[in-house]
Amino acid sequence: MKKMISMLLTAAIFAAMLCVPVFAETDERLESLQGSYIELFPEFAKEEFHDYWLECIGNYVDDPETAEMYYHMLIDICMGKLKGQEAIDAYTDDPESIAFNCFFSDGIVKISIDGDVISGFDADGNEVFSHTYSYTTDVPINVGGMNLEGMTFHIYKADEENDAFTYFAFADDTPAESYHLEFRYGPNIENIGSYYEGEYAYWLAGAISADYAESSMMQDCIKLYVDENMAELSAEESSVIEIATAEELAAVNENLSGNYVLTADIDLAGAEWTPIGTWVPSGETEEEQEIPSPDHAFTGTFDGNGHTISNLKIDQPQGLALGLFGCIANAEVRNFTVENAAVDGSLMSAGIVGYSFMSTVDNVTLVNGKVTAHMGEMSSEGMFGGIVGAGMGSLITNCTAEADIIIPDGMANAGIIGGGLEMTNVSGCYATGTVTAGNDCYGLGGISGCGFAADYFKENTAEIVMITAGKNCFWIGGITGYAGGYENEEFGMPVTVFEKCSVKNVVIAAEGAEGVGEIVGAPFFSEEAAKANGAPFDQPTVYKLADCTAE
Repeated sequence: MKKMISMLLTAAIFAAMLCVPVFAETDERLESLQGSYIELFPEFAKEEFHDYWLECIGNYVDDPETAEMYYHMLIDICMGKLKGQEAIDAYTDDPESIAFNCFFSDGIVKISIDGDVISGFDADGNEVFSHTYSYTTDVPINVGGMNLEGMTFHIYKADEENDAFTYFAFADDTPAESYHLEFRYGPNIENIGSYYEGEYAYWLAGAISADYAESSMMQDCIKLYVDENMAELSAEESSVIEIATAEELAAVNENLSGNYVLTADIDLAGAEWTPIGTWVPSGETEEEQEIPSPDHAFTGTFDGNGHTISNLKIDQPQGLALGLFGCIANAEVRNFTVENAAVDGSLMSAGIVGYSFMSTVDNVTLVNGKVTAHMGEMSSEGMFGGIVGAGMGSLITNCTAEADIIIPDGMANAGIIGGGLEMTNVSGCYATGTVTAGNDCYGLGGISGCGFAADYFKENTAEIVMITAGKNCFWIGGITGYAGGYENEEFGMPVTVFEKCSVKNVVIAAEGAEGVGEIVGAPFFSEEAAKANGAPFDQPTVYKLADCTAE
């Protein structure tokens, strides 16, 4: 998954391999783009260029079959047919199928820029639109909720609104010896800079000069495209680091951006474990406090290759972001089991990952796990789980946890899979064990303590779970304690869909508790948050149930 995303970023965002001359000052930008353009990638895929593709790829691989595989991979990655919500839904269900749609849309096959007039033509040569455009603003390019530094769309608006062609957004490019143009167009600029959200998601039109056949332009494009992508792929594949001992596992902290694979089972008995990656906020603002510094978090890939790590012990009652991994950011961990784990901490702690930011945790199992919370200066929000303590903008999928989660008076957000999860989707997970809370606690669930602003919780099962809470506790659910988002898409917090989730033999013992449910305890609503922030927090969140069962 991470390699696929990296390829997409290389191919569809950082178009260093194909470009137009660098943009001049704002009022001269369109002047630098003069000419007619057709779709790039259908031209790339023409049979007449096949042998040249293989020649370029052959600079990186010797085997003809492997070269052919890379040829199709590089072509297909930017030949997607989906965009917008349809693409979001499809790639959420199957992340490995991600492909960018780099075609023109709305019946356009040719774009012409003449002075400050942009025109579009259909396959029969008919003019579909033609308008005068003027610069309005710059919009940052956003990938997965994060703005890419120095990467922007330059927005132009038509002299009259015309639905699909009201706005044009041209991406920055770098100079090269071939012409390539990347842009979007549409009726509004909301989410026009977002690659994975909104109506423009997974769509970035790629164009080449209609006169490319009169020069070596196409070969230049192919070579640059292959060089950029194959160099990255070759670097990734050659840099995989094998881990076979506890000492080698601990050494991951010395290279937090590496790509790792386990080659043996590892026993950590006899010493307290130092988590891989630490949580250090990237800045001082409220938003920056949630974003981990990439210099301290684990940002690589970790493939357990089906092996087991046993006897994990962390005893830091005042510690933050604890687990086998303390903090991961834009990372992926997958395919391993942790057996016999005991973690004591005060905020964002779990058997596997303390804090997961914009990351994927896939096919990880926790057996005989115990996570114990301790009150500290920052720990009222708690966030304790078997697999993930706190999750922001992440994906937890195909994970299993057999664990006991214990939190004291006044804490919150505890679940057997995840603790406090925000904008984090959970699918195909199985939980069994106990959640035990003191007095005045909230956000307790078989799968997670909360699921705020997630897109979905899908095909998760909580089975043989005991949730016990003291006095004055609230928001307790068989799947999650509280969840949901808001139907107004402008808020960027989607309504959460619980689909095909199952609760079997779950007991909730919490005398007098408020907001208790078989699947979800309650929506989120706080009078304090409403007074402090206004909309949308002046109303409860919304969630939907689809084909869920509780026995």
